[in-house]
Amino acid sequence: MDMFNDFHLTIYNQQLSPRTMLNAACYLMLMHALIYCVTTTSPPQFMKDINGYRNACKSIGWEPKQDCGSLRQVIAFHARLGHGHLRNVPVNTTMKYGIVLLNKGEGYNPNTGIFTAPEDGVYSFAWSFLTFHGGTVYIAAVVDNVDKIHTCIKNQQSGHINTSGHLLYELKKGNKVWIRTWHVPATSILGGYYTYFSGSKLNSN
Repeated sequence: MDMFNDFHLTIYNQQLSPRTMLNAACYLMLMHALIYCVTTTSPPQFMKDINGYRNACKSIGWEPKQDCGSLRQVIAFHARLGHGHLRNVPVNTTMKYGIVLLNKGEGYNPNTGIFTAPEDGVYSFAWSFLTFHGGTVYIAAVVDNVDKIHTCIKNQQSGHINTSGHLLYELKKGNKVWIRTWHVPATSILGGYYTYFSGSKLNSN
């Protein structure tokens, strides 16, 4: 604790602006949390304690210029269809990508096909689907039941063609994102590795 005592004396002996004092106090509080909580709490409780300290600092107007990467929660998922093919899928059918390859943050639910944002932030989503010759598929990326992006292929004339889409969107905690058919029934969608849905939160300092 000598480090904290020295730090406190340095602050006390200098005439600092209120803003500098606020920054120093929050820095000291976070450093104490890092050292004390790591040795005395479980990992889930440690993250809860750290977030509590950070929220307290934010509530009085202090924001760190650079977040600690080790404390940042990774939110990312990637899921694909099973190996069965889909035919004549009705309009407004939510696509359920049941094979989950990644689900950091547990935001994606393979039983519903819906991603729920675990926290506020800007998110990136991508999807792709493969169709047979003659296939017509219209796909919508949906946020809280409102279409945001449309992709489609109509009466395609190759043996197989992949069609992809991308959405960047700012979400609040609890907002939901999914992929569904729209406009007309989807004549054919191949499963397996060709048809997938993925997303991640974009972290920035």
